[in-house]
Amino acid sequence: MFTKKLVTVATTLALGCGFSFSITPAFADSNEVSTTNTPISSIQNQEQLSFTGYVISVDSHYLVVANTSTKEEALSYQNNWWELASQNKILRVPISSGDNYALGEKLNVFAKAWTYSIPPIAIMPTIEKVVE
Repeated sequence: MFTKKLVTVATTLALGCGFSFSITPAFADSNEVSTTNTPISSIQNQEQLSFTGYVISVDSHYLVVANTSTKEEALSYQNNWWELASQNKILRVPISSGDNYALGEKLNVFAKAWTYSIPPIAIMPTIEKVVE
């Protein structure tokens, strides 16, 4: 009961002082325009992260791309890519159901960001096939 009264008094005091001194309470909607908003267009123009490698695994939701010097080396890690993941040479890339990729295909992946996981997952990726 005492706690409930204390909360009521504290809230009343905070709101009362806020309105009395023309200060907007922190949780109230303000009509002032914030000058620190970042326009969406500048977020979209941020530099993207790039990753080049060979496809070593494909399922219905993700590609696993290995950054190795040759296709043969990449495919040798096809069933045991965790060693490359610990060296930050693996990237998981989300794909749409209609996308078709083949094992051993070389790709450039550009992403807005990567997750902080092992292996990282590309966020909002753009995938380009490299013709050799």
